[in-house]
Amino acid sequence: MWIALRNHFIGFGFDSWTRFVRFKRRFRRGTRLRMLEHVTIPVGDLAQARRFYCDVLGASYLMTVDDETFKRFGRPPAPNNGEQAHHVSVYLDGPTRLDLFLQHDGQPTPRHGHPHYAFAVPPGDLLEWKSRLAAEGVPTDGPLQLGPPGQASLYFNDPFGNHLELACMGFSHDVERRPPRMANLGWKPQ
Repeated sequence: MWIALRNHFIGFGFDSWTRFVRFKRRFRRGTRLRMLEHVTIPVGDLAQARRFYCDVLGASYLMTVDDETFKRFGRPPAPNNGEQAHHVSVYLDGPTRLDLFLQHDGQPTPRHGHPHYAFAVPPGDLLEWKSRLAAEGVPTDGPLQLGPPGQASLYFNDPFGNHLELACMGFSHDVERRPPRMANLGWKPQ
């Protein structure tokens, strides 16, 4: 009970501090960058990427950009069968768009943890996510703690080898304190 309460307060404190820093930044003078507008992730198959990010991770589909889209905008077809031009755009809960670009290379090596893409989840949902991913045949590592008490992360890969993380503060269960074993996260769809 004490550990759960402590972790809840640490999570609350971290969230409050983050909100304060972001609030303070709004009043800073001068030219500044705003939020992250979009992130591009290389994928080997647009249909499979859409299924994984929308059906498994719960993203909302926005659009597919392909040669038909280019034609509507007066652009010529993409060279190389759309490699590095065709993409699927999705949104998670938040303003940042994920653009899943057709690109057969560029994913991190299986043994290195960076780069990776981390998504915030409520602490009460982390174990549910672990079960959901396991039901889809997605290997996971975690929950693990790499930050302060109450921080927890679940690591996994998308079907193309991109490293993903679900992270939260205020997690009240016991967790291992170690880095993820990225080499164990090779994903094979069912």
